[in-house]
Amino acid sequence: MSSEGYLADATTRHQVYVQRYAGGNIKRVAKFITKAISRAREALRGGLSEYGTQRFNSQLGALQRDLQGIYSDMKNQAMLDLGEFAGYEASFSARMLGQVVTALVQTHVPSADLVAAAALADPMLLEARAGVQRISIAGALDQFGTAKSAQIVGEIQIGSALGETTQQISQRLTSVHQLQRDQASALVRTMTNHVASTARAETFKANDDILAGKRRIATLDGRTSPFCRSIDNTVVPFSAPSPPFHWNCRTSEIPVLKPLFEREIPGSGRPAVGPDGAEQVSSKTTYQQWLARQPAAFQIDVLGPARYKLFSKGQLTLDRFVDDSGHQITLDELRQLEPRAFERAGI
Repeated sequence: MSSEGYLADATTRHQVYVQRYAGGNIKRVAKFITKAISRAREALRGGLSEYGTQRFNSQLGALQRDLQGIYSDMKNQAMLDLGEFAGYEASFSARMLGQVVTALVQTHVPSADLVAAAALADPMLLEARAGVQRISIAGALDQFGTAKSAQIVGEIQIGSALGETTQQISQRLTSVHQLQRDQASALVRTMTNHVASTARAETFKANDDILAGKRRIATLDGRTSPFCRSIDNTVVPFSAPSPPFHWNCRTSEIPVLKPLFEREIPGSGRPAVGPDGAEQVSSKTTYQQWLARQPAAFQIDVLGPARYKLFSKGQLTLDRFVDDSGHQITLDELRQLEPRAFERAGI
């Protein structure tokens, strides 16, 4: 088995650890959200003045300042946790690289402080409705805190304007609580993957004299995004963007060694989760090859009925379903771009 096979296997398995680490961070972040909701309920129990009065607005202003302080504490804790995680990830990437190079090559580990600084400062480039969103971890946490503080205060204002009881407004906050927890989960998972990805990139940079590029590794299951499905197992230069490519992205990267420095090691594969559960497949298997071997019902569930026909009968590859920016191309646009594929698919 090639060194890349080992790296793909090790990286995919390690990604499970990364997601578990993110799960622990989500629990820590959730405590701050719970604290913010509790502070809002405390303000309700203390009694609010009549809606629209100067005293009412003053009470809500004080509440919003308290909420912003809680979310600021959340940001500081998250930044601290992710900074420590960055150093660990750099060490892991260097150890993993050291397992596959020839014995005479010594791999370099970038300093933990350098990796942490890069991970927290380098912006995430994420697919969004309006295009690609460029935002740092600090910026994302600031944005979250400002928006969620305003959301809590806004629900209290709406409930007060409608003449709702304290209990009814409190119920509004229960819905907000769950929504914010769900949104924080996506934020934390995305930030964690960004830190892991940046740590890998800094390790690659420190060892670029023995590397030829990087290979993108998507997750082989039914939840992978159209863009990540299309780029799985492709080799790109170091200058190409790294994951996360969108919110909740799970794609990772492995280094591609120059032939002179790689060595053969015992065989390994990569895990996949299809309709029959988990399995091991060859490390050389791409998402497209793996999906093509799955039952039709699973392919339809992943791609949708029309794209399934274009994939299975129209001979379109997965990369044809997304544009250069990673957005999924609509069926009308696909029909204009690939009319013969629609004819072959009979749609």
